[in-house]
Amino acid sequence: MKAHSIRAMAFVTLLLGLFCVWTARAQRQGQADQQEQPHQRGPSTAEERARAVKIARELENEPLAKDAKENREWVIQWIVDIPDITVTVCDEYFGTLAKPVRGHAREIVNQMVISSAVFMIEHPDKVKDEQAIATAGLLGSLKTYQAILKQEPDARWPYIDKVVQMRDQGKLDDFVSDTRRKCAQEEEEPDPDTIRAAR
Repeated sequence: MKAHSIRAMAFVTLLLGLFCVWTARAQRQGQADQQEQPHQRGPSTAEERARAVKIARELENEPLAKDAKENREWVIQWIVDIPDITVTVCDEYFGTLAKPVRGHAREIVNQMVISSAVFMIEHPDKVKDEQAIATAGLLGSLKTYQAILKQEPDARWPYIDKVVQMRDQGKLDDFVSDTRRKCAQEEEEPDPDTIRAAR
């Protein structure tokens, strides 16, 4: 593994329309294809990284802005495409997710991916610290959630309210540790409905 790569084999859900949906069979085929074909593009550029950081901060503070959807789609697709930043996230951080997606769940879940990637950009010395990366990503999601509530007070998500409370009580680190263990267990028992970032 190259030093600048991040190992990521956990589950990503609710990135509908942004990530490729894989069945177990399609995933196996995709892994075989990856071994045969190199990445379509090279590593991220300094300009792209700067743009991603700028967008991430804007989305955390104004997730419902006029250009938020377009910017969110760009940065998520960029993370999927580049070979040098790989984000691990799991739906366990968000409790039971409604299907189909309701409210602003997509924006909040996607922000964990975006904020995690930006943490790795800004802290290259911690690209292997999965606890720190997950914590930074979740904090980004919580910030996005609270920004949404300022505009839409009725958009409350009770489970996320509990996570916000854990953050305020200094218990978020333990929550992230416990959730990472659950995600690892899920990784060992793949769900056929898994949605993954694929290259």
